[in-house]
Amino acid sequence: MGEADPAILNCTLSPNSSWNDDVDSDEYSRIVEVTETTILPAFVGFLCSTGLVGNILVLVTVLRSPKKTIPDVYMCNLAGADLVHVTVMPFLIHQWARGGHWVFGNTLCTIISSLDNCNQVACAIIMSAMSLDRYLALVHPFRLMSLRTRSKTIWINLCVWAVSGVLALPAWIHSEVIRFPDGLESCSLNLGSRRALLRYTIYQTMVAFFLPLPPILLCYILILRYTWSMYQRNNKAHQYNTSIPRERVVRLTKTVLVLVSVFLASVGPYHVLQLVNLSVRRPSLAYHTCYYLSVCLSYAASSVNPFIYILLSGHFRLRLCLRTERRNTLNTAPAQPNGARAGAMSDQPPRKLSTEQFLAHSTIRSSF
Repeated sequence: MGEADPAILNCTLSPNSSWNDDVDSDEYSRIVEVTETTILPAFVGFLCSTGLVGNILVLVTVLRSPKKTIPDVYMCNLAGADLVHVTVMPFLIHQWARGGHWVFGNTLCTIISSLDNCNQVACAIIMSAMSLDRYLALVHPFRLMSLRTRSKTIWINLCVWAVSGVLALPAWIHSEVIRFPDGLESCSLNLGSRRALLRYTIYQTMVAFFLPLPPILLCYILILRYTWSMYQRNNKAHQYNTSIPRERVVRLTKTVLVLVSVFLASVGPYHVLQLVNLSVRRPSLAYHTCYYLSVCLSYAASSVNPFIYILLSGHFRLRLCLRTERRNTLNTAPAQPNGARAGAMSDQPPRKLSTEQFLAHSTIRSSF
């Protein structure tokens, strides 16, 4: 998640604009300042570095696979959104570490703030699309098959990015470097009035969280209902029903369910506190603590998602292992003349199984 909105930043996170009855004013200001300039940048910087490595690994592994599935397209776009997220982090970390001072100019301020807002919306819509796709794949595997193709899925994701860019227009319009009365120049949203701030905060929380939330929850409620009904039916029949979707589809559905759960748990508190923040005039130290934790959680999702793919998706893990093994084989193979290499290759039986066939017939099974 990006920086707090300008008015929010200035009225709730500034130690000069609030006080606490339980803590001495100077001590309270010092705690807030250390948190904003040291602890928060250090932790988010750690998330940035791990997320950068993890998302690049996911993109390289999937994009270099010979055949990409529909879930691969969604996961690539989600990894791309997370990569954009961790790319803008260093600029925001720098601003936090300098006490809110922005040194990169007005143009870069607009670009960074807009990309951050666009990324929030894109992640939410991609999660909704992934949930709907998992519902169709698990509950109605033969329905709408003409729409569930890789090429059309790519177009769907392109439309998601286009819609996200349009919904982020307020950030493109209002993001600029603002000079505050104390001389601080900060990259913020110049909304002008508290009423405009109220409208924008409600708008942002709706499009980035509360509107995508119902379809996500509905899809997984229906998936759980279907899974439970099939489980009961099999118990009554004392046999396995071959109409149940294949094991790999169930695994992918579980992986997406974990991704969605992480998304809701990490982004939800931030958006709820953004709304609560509008009615808080004198934030306490406890409120500041909750706000900082919500900011860290909102950034954590972009760093955690790649490791969810690696740990929970047996298909992704196997592709990563095959790619690593192939690279190690190429690096350790001794150099041979072309003729010798051709002769050595002709002595080996031809490889008849493609990667996809190997995945389908392999006895290796994920513990997930």
